[in-house]
Amino acid sequence: MKRMAMTLDTFTRSVEAKSLPRVLQMQSGYYFQGSVYELYGREGSFSCGELLKVIGISVTRLIVELQSEGSKSITVDLSLDYPGLFRIVADKRPYTSIKEIVDSVCISPECLGQPEFYCPKKLQLPEGTIQAEESFKLTALRTEHGDSHVDCEVTRKDSKHIFTVKLSHTGEFYECADDQFYTLGELVEWKIPKGRKRTGTHCNIIITNVHESYTGLRLL
Repeated sequence: MKRMAMTLDTFTRSVEAKSLPRVLQMQSGYYFQGSVYELYGREGSFSCGELLKVIGISVTRLIVELQSEGSKSITVDLSLDYPGLFRIVADKRPYTSIKEIVDSVCISPECLGQPEFYCPKKLQLPEGTIQAEESFKLTALRTEHGDSHVDCEVTRKDSKHIFTVKLSHTGEFYECADDQFYTLGELVEWKIPKGRKRTGTHCNIIITNVHESYTGLRLL
């Protein structure tokens, strides 16, 4: 089996959470205080060849680009307990399939896990039609008889309609504008699509190019 060495930063940004736990073998390096290897407040170092079992990854801070009118943008680190509420700006880049959406965003029964999208063209589905530019929420991801699909909820005149869309369904899908406010922790947990950057606003400051910075590995 071919083995490839990579930095921990590359590993944490590329690994799928569902693929954990994973066993890593240390190749080289000494890790100083403040790194992911700071254990119980002390510097930690691992020997070459030592095996590490990674059981989880947590986001502890964000790297963001701040933009203010008339000023140059600056890049700063923000901890997840940064105070205040944020609004997000809808991503203008389209998704090309339902599968791409499912692979990028969080979908769950919780309100924060029900992203909203629209399609410029009609979606002809077994249960009926979602009209062009009509918004729909993704409320659940289900697999039946080996076939995966999402449940979509459309509200029409205070009446909710449920549609089923296969992951293989292709087209142009855009994120809807969101008028809700979120804490920084909620943005990290629910509203930063995988593989994409997120733009948001806090007071009069525009926060762009948000990167998750994984500085916490849970090791067994």
